[in-house]
Amino acid sequence: MTNPPTSPPPALPRHVAVIGAAGGLGQAILRICRAEGIRFTAIVRSRPERIADVPAGSRVAVVRSLADRAALTDAFAGTDAVLTALGVTPTSDDPSSRLSANMDAVNASMRAADVDRIVVVNTLLTAPPGEPPSRAIRFFSHVPGRIGRGAAELQAVVDALGNGAFASLRWTLVRAAVNARGKDERPAASVDANGTRNNSLMPVSYDAMGRWMLEEAAANAFVRQAPKVSRQRN
Repeated sequence: MTNPPTSPPPALPRHVAVIGAAGGLGQAILRICRAEGIRFTAIVRSRPERIADVPAGSRVAVVRSLADRAALTDAFAGTDAVLTALGVTPTSDDPSSRLSANMDAVNASMRAADVDRIVVVNTLLTAPPGEPPSRAIRFFSHVPGRIGRGAAELQAVVDALGNGAFASLRWTLVRAAVNARGKDERPAASVDANGTRNNSLMPVSYDAMGRWMLEEAAANAFVRQAPKVSRQRN
C-alpha cells in the first residue's frame, strides 16, 4: 500500500523585519524565525538587550521613532517583508510609537529599502478598511485609559488603509484573535462577508499567529485584504 501524498510545507520568507519585536507576539514571531532558520531584524524602541539569542544573519535595530525614515530604511534593508506586532501598550498615546501616525514614513522607508510586502496585525473586532467602525470598536474606543487609546489606534490604522495608506505596498491587515492564553493550533483565515464561515471568536496563541503571519508574508494569499484569523469554527 502506498502512502497518500503529503502537502509540501508552506513557503516562508528568508528575512523579515518585525516592528514591535519585544512584545508577546513579536517574541513569538522571532521564536518561529529561529526554529525555521528565517533571518530577522528585530525593531525595538529601546533596550535591545531584551532580544536574546540573535542568530548569525539576524540583528536588533533600535528605532526610537516610527517617523525616523533613515533608521527605518536601514532596519528594512535586505528583508523580504515587514511584520508588525504592535498592540496596546503604555506608549499607545505617543505619536512616535503609533503606526497610524507614521504610515507615510513606513511606506517611504520600505520603498527606499526595496521592500513592498507588509503584514499588519490588528484586532478581530475591527471592520475591514473602507467600512464603518464596528459596534465593539466604537464601544472600546470610549473606555478610559490604555484600552480606549489602543482601540482608537487600531481603528485609525484601518481608517488609514481605507483612505489609501500603503497604496504602493502589498499589505495584509490581520484581524486577529490572539492572546497569551490562546490555543496553540493553526488558525482559520476568512474574508467572507460576516467572517463566520470558518472562524470562531476564540483566540490562538502568539506562536500560532506568528507562524500564520510569516506564512502569509510569503504566500500572499490575502494581499490588500483584511482576513479574520482565529480558531477554527467547530
